[in-house]
Amino acid sequence: LGVMAGADRVEGTLLGNGERTGNMDIMTMAMNLYSQGVDPNLDFTHMDEICTVARECTQLPVHPRHPYAGELVFTAFSGSHQDAIHKCLSKREDDAAWDVAYLPIDPADIGRTYQEVIRINSQSGKGGIAHVLRRDYGLELPRWLQVNFSTAVQGLAEDSETEVSSDDIFQLFSDTYLSTADRWRLGNYRLSRQDESDGLEVTLHGPQGEVSLIGQGNGVVDAFVSAMETLTGQHIVVVEYSEHTLGQSADAEAVCYVQLNIDGERPCGVGRSHDIVQASLAAILSALDTRGLVLANAA
Repeated sequence: LGVMAGADRVEGTLLGNGERTGNMDIMTMAMNLYSQGVDPNLDFTHMDEICTVARECTQLPVHPRHPYAGELVFTAFSGSHQDAIHKCLSKREDDAAWDVAYLPIDPADIGRTYQEVIRINSQSGKGGIAHVLRRDYGLELPRWLQVNFSTAVQGLAEDSETEVSSDDIFQLFSDTYLSTADRWRLGNYRLSRQDESDGLEVTLHGPQGEVSLIGQGNGVVDAFVSAMETLTGQHIVVVEYSEHTLGQSADAEAVCYVQLNIDGERPCGVGRSHDIVQASLAAILSALDTRGLVLANAA
């Protein structure tokens, strides 16, 4: 209020720690000005180092939620907060003015990283989980898969009763959707096209041997679904399909996400390969495997 009234001199101490109580925290004051676009002429780009020196000199701890300086000041555990932050960061352009929900300044401006912003526990929602997978592994989960996978992460967080690390989340994602030793995987396949119809010959390898399939359809995905319908005896509908690459180079890996409808159930699957066709087929196979259809009918 004094500054707003025209004061041109402000005295305070680092973190508010001084000879007596009631000292103004010059760090908070400066960063409040900075967050409003006013240069305080104080350099806090190495905030952690400054706090370490102050803590060692005064033998006083820094509260985890201390404004701007605390360990958890930029951290969101709440699902609604994480979802808002994830949406803002995913839409933000590199050179745009900083405008992110719940984050008054860019953490990088004081030497922090975005890894600290969203951390996952039992309170977290789909937005936070999607942000971690996008930030650390380049996976752009569509919304319907975010909903599907968040249930598994919630279960892991509740069982462990602790924060779930990025590595744990990716491992759970791989175990849930990507190929493992007890699942079927794609072998060789051959495509053909005749009279505006696509043919597919494909071999599946798995713990119970090898299966050769033939399918016909309008496109490779439709042909593979036709082949799997013959194998499983089920009517299979591809409800959702999404894909992207993990990089900009010509040999970048492709990731495909699918959601199927089988008797009212909607299993999801993920495929990953340098070959976009193989990634698509692997995603469908993954979705069927999560429902146990391939193992049950190929035995």
